[in-house]
Parts: sequence; C-alpha cells; structure tokens
Amino acid sequence: MFARLSRPIAIAAAAVVAAIAVTGSAVASPTTATPTCSKATLRGVYLFAGNGWSVTGGGAVPLAFAGSERFDGTGGLTGTSTSNFNGVASPRAAFTGTYSVNADCTGAFTINGTLHFDLYLDPSGDSFAYVQTDPGSVSATTENRATRR
Repeated sequence: MFARLSRPIAIAAAAVVAAIAVTGSAVASPTTATPTCSKATLRGVYLFAGNGWSVTGGGAVPLAFAGSERFDGTGGLTGTSTSNFNGVASPRAAFTGTYSVNADCTGAFTINGTLHFDLYLDPSGDSFAYVQTDPGSVSATTENRATRR
C-alpha cells in the first residue's frame, strides 16, 4: 500500500514545488479592489431597534427606540420611530434628517438637526452600524435594509 501511494505523493509534491517556483509564493495574492461607498449606497427602507442611556447631572436614565427610515440615496432621510425615555413612551414620531457617506464606507447622519451619529456601512448597503455622538447620550445599534425602494 505504501509503495502505491508514494509515487502519486511524489508527483503531487513536485507539482507544488513547480507552482511555487513559477509564482514565487505558495499563496495566491487576492486582486480584489477595496470596496467604495457613496450616498447612493444607502437607499431604501431600513429597520432599527436599540437602547441606551441618557446621562445628565450625575444620573443616567434608560432609553429604548425602534422604527424605520427611508434613505433616498442622495443625502436625505425620513422616518418614524417609537421611543421610550425613562418609562415615558413617545409613539410613532415622524422625523427627517440628512446624511453623508465617505468612500471608505464611514459617514454620519443627523436627525431633526439635533441628534448626531457616526455610521459604518456594509459596502453592499444592506446594513450599517451607528453610535450616537451627542454629549450625554449613550446609544448604538445596527440597521438592516428591508426594501431597496
């Protein structure tokens, strides 16, 4: 049995050595381009849900939120969300905002001119993560695309 396997193994080893000699490497180098993003990467309706804290005067109170928003592919967004701030719910409040996206798939958005977020996109635009950047607010979540329109 050993004698039968040794010749095929020797041939396979010789083929590997020859491939390395020709390519100069045992590992193929990927030639994929770095993905790029733009405002058009965010287009469609996205669903979100998250929670966090509002920190003021040495205390912290919990908050939670859920909703949907439509990114227009050109820097504008509209949406509806329900929030709960320390046990007080605000159902289905409409909002508007603007957003920017950099080629490296990072960006920012603002809601109603008062809430600010840094975002990190999947190059396909199917999802993104964000963190609120306003002093006194601690929240982060992800959004997933529900529709492309």
